[in-house]
Amino acid sequence: MTGRWTYRTSAAGVIVLAAAAFTLSYDALHQLALDSRVRPALAWLWPVVIDGTIVVALLTVLAAKRAATRAAYPWALAGLFSLASVAFNIAHAPERPVAQLVFAMAPVALVLTTHLLMQQVGWRPLRPGQTASVAEHVGGPEAAHPHRPGGHRAPEPVGLDRTAPVAARARVQAAYEAQLAAGQTPTGAGLARAAGVSERYGQRLLAEFAADPTRAGYPNGDRLAGRHRSDDASRDDVEGR
Repeated sequence: MTGRWTYRTSAAGVIVLAAAAFTLSYDALHQLALDSRVRPALAWLWPVVIDGTIVVALLTVLAAKRAATRAAYPWALAGLFSLASVAFNIAHAPERPVAQLVFAMAPVALVLTTHLLMQQVGWRPLRPGQTASVAEHVGGPEAAHPHRPGGHRAPEPVGLDRTAPVAARARVQAAYEAQLAAGQTPTGAGLARAAGVSERYGQRLLAEFAADPTRAGYPNGDRLAGRHRSDDASRDDVEGR
């Protein structure tokens, strides 16, 4: 099975499990709403409010990570409504420990599978034009390190783009300037998430920009010199290898 099919099968499995967990939790919360004398025509909204808030909050966390901004509030919201969903499911269960555990598992599974789906969505598929570090991920160490014993250099993989480190640097710089303009304090991890590079590369450029902000873009003709000095190291760092 190829990596792409593995990813798709895993994602489909997570979606099915999340839907099953939501359905089980929905039924328990719906019955609890009816038992609490919520109007039958509106009782179906009660589980949507509880479990739907969990899903939306976790998706907001993913959006905040991609925007390199704080996600404390959506995390708190997801935690609060997760605890509420578990408590309400247990309240609907018969007064037996095993039954209460059975009912509690559905909302717990909903939270965990939704979070797992978020992680899968955050994984970037491999594309042509990535650096040698991606070649290592695809073809092993020999693809990433073309120098072999005896002084011979292996042929460079087709499709490698030598401009990738320059493009990655531009993305990090743009994220750095955008966060400064928004009054935020840039971090290596935040820049890495915003630019789609490794955290090590984000931290390295952050240190460089912070040491001399006026040279972040290599103005006055210095850009080319900076590119020559950093290209080799960048190819190893962009993807975290």
